Amino acid sequence: MKQFVLKSAPFIVFIMCYALLGEYLLYQNKESILIERVSDIQIREQQDLYYGREILGNSLSNYKFQMFRKKKADVLILGQSVVLQFRDFMFSPFQNKYYNTGLMARNVKDLNYVLDLIEREEVHKPKLVLLGVDFSFFLRHTFLDDQEWVRNFPEDRARSAKSHLKGMQRIFRNSHLFWPPKEQLGFGRAGMRGRGYRKDGSFRHADVITRYLQDSSYNDGHLLDRLYDRKSPFNEPFAFDLQKEFLFHQFLVRLQKAEIEFILYFPPYSDAFFTQAIQDESFGSFWKDYMKVQLNLKERGLNLIEFITPAQMGLTDHYMVDAEHAGEVLCALQLRKAVKSGQIKGAYIDQLDFKQVDALLEQKAALPFSFMSDSISKVQMEKAVKQLKKNQNKDRGDH
Repeated sequence: MKQFVLKSAPFIVFIMCYALLGEYLLYQNKESILIERVSDIQIREQQDLYYGREILGNSLSNYKFQMFRKKKADVLILGQSVVLQFRDFMFSPFQNKYYNTGLMARNVKDLNYVLDLIEREEVHKPKLVLLGVDFSFFLRHTFLDDQEWVRNFPEDRARSAKSHLKGMQRIFRNSHLFWPPKEQLGFGRAGMRGRGYRKDGSFRHADVITRYLQDSSYNDGHLLDRLYDRKSPFNEPFAFDLQKEFLFHQFLVRLQKAEIEFILYFPPYSDAFFTQAIQDESFGSFWKDYMKVQLNLKERGLNLIEFITPAQMGLTDHYMVDAEHAGEVLCALQLRKAVKSGQIKGAYIDQLDFKQVDALLEQKAALPFSFMSDSISKVQMEKAVKQLKKNQNKDRGDH
């Protein structure tokens, strides 16, 4: 027995050192802070502290639900990543009673579950909902059907010993993870650098901002390649599902019966993607059915922000984060145009004033896809102004 202990002692010491060092590095990267604590701090703090893990995983539906429950928002944003650029100040004067749950509810079953919670008074009943109606709601075959928040509420991976072990393995395989970011801007390795979810639920694309400030480039995100290669979300058979359309209409009936004002947002595509994609036989066929849904809802007199491309608003693709995600400036312009033109109406919609949006549009540092209203440093704002001036001078030279 003594001999066994002596022989095994080095291994036990090694495992203990491995675990202690791994936990220390996870903590240094602010990856192991519990979602419950993150949400409490984000609710309490005035400035934006970003939530974005890179090692353990965000357990995103868990995070969004905790924030949604605690914020008790009168203005609620629902949908997938296409709504993540809608920000609280766009809904002034209700910005203090706002939350963007983007990526919490990922299919119609999840949307119904949100209504179940509201009807059971387990969460606050919103007065106004903006719902992103991207085509995945009507797609016959999609991995999102297996991502149901209803059936499998995700565990906070900071509580999972298995996730911690995987996180340690990843750290020790990638030496750059030994050194946490110098910035202290949030929670998780990405959040510390300013990339992640704000306290209002919207997402800050720090990497896209940095790239634009360096070379004013626009990245379409390889969406067209995924379409041609029939990769997600364009896997074959890429077909419209009438049953899912029926379930979606049933959800809208429930929303109306709950007496919740709502806006249906059909998200844009970049012109670079859409002009090519619409020529694809499979995509083109699906798109006709998808646009029939929009037309049907419009004929019913529902509040719609209809599908557009940037060019249809006299803009360039630089107003998109990538091929399928509008930047926050474009989202604000779409919303403001729909309200100001009377295209969408309602007791709460009519009160939206866009004072802060208008002020931010006049700001010299605004990028096409970002108002830079929560710039993490004056240096970044100054870079934005210099880059914009450089671009303007270049444009004049080209003419």
